[in-house]
Amino acid sequence: MKLLSNSHSQAHFPQNLIIIGTFLSLISLFGQPLNVQALATNYQISQNTTQSKTIPANRLVIGGINLSMSEQQVRKILGKPLSIKNGYEEIAGKTRTLQYRGLTVKLLEDVKPTNKFFVYEIEANSSKYITIDGVKVGDSVAKVIKIYGNPQSTDTNIFNYEVDSTSPIYFNFTIDNGKVKKILFGDFLG
Repeated sequence: MKLLSNSHSQAHFPQNLIIIGTFLSLISLFGQPLNVQALATNYQISQNTTQSKTIPANRLVIGGINLSMSEQQVRKILGKPLSIKNGYEEIAGKTRTLQYRGLTVKLLEDVKPTNKFFVYEIEANSSKYITIDGVKVGDSVAKVIKIYGNPQSTDTNIFNYEVDSTSPIYFNFTIDNGKVKKILFGDFLG
């Protein structure tokens, strides 16, 4: 890409950054295409008296597992997985997925190729695994909102919460018929 040195291009550079930043923020907020039903859900939730709040990253623990934990630590807590799947992501490098009954733990290899893996995403779809704050699959939307506040954003059936972290971390609940169906959190950068 060739950088232009004229003053006209430089004058628009900050505006372009703002536009790009806004676009990326919208993508990360919604993650999926907006629809009228999602907007209606946002409006109803925003009318609730419970305010949206930022979740501290250290609260993202489920079944005793948190982000950045080593594979050895995970296995010490959860035991032998039902299955192990090794993979490779073009951007991230080597990956490993540990599958337990009702819990999926995804790991990335350390920055220096050492065959040591660390957790970057956790997905629970069983009531056996409970967040550090006491929410599990099967709990009501009301309980989620009581504990975590209003979501930062919602899609038709996904409540997204903002996480207080220097790394871009996502934290959400999939909702079905007013109940938690899935809990998911992870680090975009691994």
